[in-house]
Amino acid sequence: MMTAVVLLGVPTLALACPVCFGNPNSAQTKGAQAGILALLIVTVLVLAAFGGFFFGYLRRQIRMFEESNGGSC
Repeated sequence: MMTAVVLLGVPTLALACPVCFGNPNSAQTKGAQAGILALLIVTVLVLAAFGGFFFGYLRRQIRMFEESNGGSC
């Protein structure tokens, strides 16, 4: 609540950073874009690892079920 009061009281503090309205070819903007790309890559890799784990677990369970039933479904 206090942050909102301060931002409304001093409107220059509420302005966007230079990346948002600055030069799209500046080093700061390119660095921010590279950071976003790196975070997206990490997110995709973590999700793929979870998916791979559960897919492997499912395959193992299916194989164990088939072996316990003598190979007949």
